[in-house]
Amino acid sequence: MKKKTSFIFLIIGLLIIIAINYFFLFVYPINIRNITYKLENQEIETTISFNNIINGFCQVLDKTYPIINNQCVINISNEPTSILIKSRWNEKMIGIDPKQDQVLDFNVSESKIYMIIGEKKEIKLNVEKFGNPSITPSYTIDDEEIVKINNNVLEAVGNGQTKVYIKVGNITKEIEVVSTNLIGKPVLTKEKDFLPCNIYSEEDNKIIDEFLEYRIKESGYKTRGAVVAAARFLTLEFPYRIDYFWENGRLDNTTGGPVADGEGRFYHKGLYLNSYKFNELDQSKIRYGPSTWGCPLTNWEDDPNYGFYPGIKVSNGLDCSGFVTWVLYNAGFDPKDVGAGDNPSIPGELSDLGKHIPLTRSLLESNTLKPGDFIGADGHAALIGGFKDDIIYVAQSLNYGMEMKPYTYDELLDTAWLSYVIKMDDYYQEEGSYTNFWE
Repeated sequence: MKKKTSFIFLIIGLLIIIAINYFFLFVYPINIRNITYKLENQEIETTISFNNIINGFCQVLDKTYPIINNQCVINISNEPTSILIKSRWNEKMIGIDPKQDQVLDFNVSESKIYMIIGEKKEIKLNVEKFGNPSITPSYTIDDEEIVKINNNVLEAVGNGQTKVYIKVGNITKEIEVVSTNLIGKPVLTKEKDFLPCNIYSEEDNKIIDEFLEYRIKESGYKTRGAVVAAARFLTLEFPYRIDYFWENGRLDNTTGGPVADGEGRFYHKGLYLNSYKFNELDQSKIRYGPSTWGCPLTNWEDDPNYGFYPGIKVSNGLDCSGFVTWVLYNAGFDPKDVGAGDNPSIPGELSDLGKHIPLTRSLLESNTLKPGDFIGADGHAALIGGFKDDIIYVAQSLNYGMEMKPYTYDELLDTAWLSYVIKMDDYYQEEGSYTNFWE
């Protein structure tokens, strides 16, 4: 009888325990209120919120995360994931798939772009993303009479300045576009008019200077490419021919001759096109000016063969070494404002930039010369501006003004004022970006 009674109590006890457990299973079930996601350091911070207060944890693989204040915060990757949720009374396995596709950020290769009217330029984006969001950009333009865009390609259609807004995902950035006809596409022609006096406003001069700086930065400031860009800019892209002016003196004159600033030379950044540039001159070293390029300036050289007579006025411009030093200075180098002579007793002349290699046919055919190499003779300085089809283009300032002049090998070997080359690799050190020809 006692055994039977004990057995009955045991059964009753078990039933009570089972009832209590079932009671708590129903009273404290695992009810998920919501699941939210937040990107954090290339992981997804996932917050699982519950309706009722439970003590327990969430488990993902071998990691456990405590449930605190009805929430469990876990880090998962952007893929289907199984999570075990366990409380004191219950446990539940759930599967989640965050599918988080977001654009985190993007960069535009250029924040300000300068374009010639008619020029086209592709906008290049570097997008940082999470998952697989759409990264197709959308564009809004303040003034479509200045620039248009099609398939990520900008086209300059009118003069002016405008903003282009680029949206990728939920992020919007802007770029500024300057479109102008003050500069043209590189053109090799003998028909350029000489630069008239005072045709550029201060604003025009500043835009042209900014355009030059933009070209140089594109090519790599303080590189061979920057030198090539500056030489081509003044001889090909600038729409006028700048006169040759036999210098009235140099800022760094080691010959004992006169010292002058801006008279046949302009050892300053940018182009010398408007009187506001007078502020850049060393006022104590002005001899007969100031006078911008293209405007009359008293010359004191005596060389009737080239139209120079002491005391007469001719258009201000650059002499040969003035052009080369201007190019080098604007490209980021500092050769000083010196001449092009070949006198061993005078230090720092352009002829001292490196070893003189005589011009020979074998040198010309060796394919070892590059745009930006110095080319000249005793008393003359120039730069190689390009190569194409056995033609060498020389950027120089001579008595007929500044130009990019083509020479066949025979013509070059027969030219008295171009007799040697200096390979400028050691001087430039870095190549930058450039092409053998500008088209």
